[in-house]
Amino acid sequence: MRDIQEPPVKVWLVWSNEHGAWWKPNRRGYTGDIWQAGRYTETEAAEICRKAAYGWRGGSPPPEVMVSAPENDQDKFSVDDLRHMPERMAARAQEATKDAIAERRAAEQDREVSAR
Repeated sequence: MRDIQEPPVKVWLVWSNEHGAWWKPNRRGYTGDIWQAGRYTETEAAEICRKAAYGWRGGSPPPEVMVSAPENDQDKFSVDDLRHMPERMAARAQEATKDAIAERRAAEQDREVSAR
């Protein structure tokens, strides 16, 4: 029998633009420490962000965005990695926010075109 390896399961963090912090485990509060942040499946993180988006006002950043957890990229971290991780994760959260805004604009444009 052939040994088939499944790809590793990715885990996600949820960044709250509204609170300026990461969601903690089990959706219970917020933390500025990425190592104390909750790890969510892609489905769970998307659900959190989708529910938060109901209150998303145009012209403002999305309330919550999902960000790939640092351990998805590597299984070992050097001291230097750990020292710079907060900045790296802040950049990932900013990029996820930009992507969410771009996706929203594209969807709004699609709706406008469809309405014509």
